[in-house]
Amino acid sequence: MKKVLSTLVLAMAVVTGASAQSSSVRIKAAEAEIPVNVLESFKRDFKGGEGEEWAILPAKLVNEEYIVSELNTQSGTKPSYYSVKIKGSNVHSEALYDTNGKLVRMKEVVKNTALPNEVRNVISKRNPGYSIVKDNEIIKEGKSTVTFYRVTILKGKEKKVITVDPHGGHLKEKKIV
Repeated sequence: MKKVLSTLVLAMAVVTGASAQSSSVRIKAAEAEIPVNVLESFKRDFKGGEGEEWAILPAKLVNEEYIVSELNTQSGTKPSYYSVKIKGSNVHSEALYDTNGKLVRMKEVVKNTALPNEVRNVISKRNPGYSIVKDNEIIKEGKSTVTFYRVTILKGKEKKVITVDPHGGHLKEKKIV
């Protein structure tokens, strides 16, 4: 009975491990594993920036979202994209390159920036009595450039996160409990 139970547990562990590997979207990689043309493009696009974390993405980019696809190393399938995270003092970025070294998409988050007056005024007008606690500017580039601000506001113990476009257009609001 003990051997049967041990065999069953081992078999389940092997099956679970195999399925976990096939559904992985991000595979962390050392800079040495990234093709030279991708590294050269990165250094040209982000002068002075250093890649903090590289990843190989065995996925297709559809509508700027990731879809999981298996990486079958036995048949020699190549990764589709390479991702790099870049950190600075106030900026956190992520860039996505294809196998040819072309920048496909870039996302940049700038923390605690000075909000444009129009954005600040709209937030104050729509949320009287609230104060701005924290703000982020998020810029996404790819097929189109999108800039928006994610702002945390506070009134007493009530906290909200509001997403606003550069012209003060209200995009989304969420209360934080």
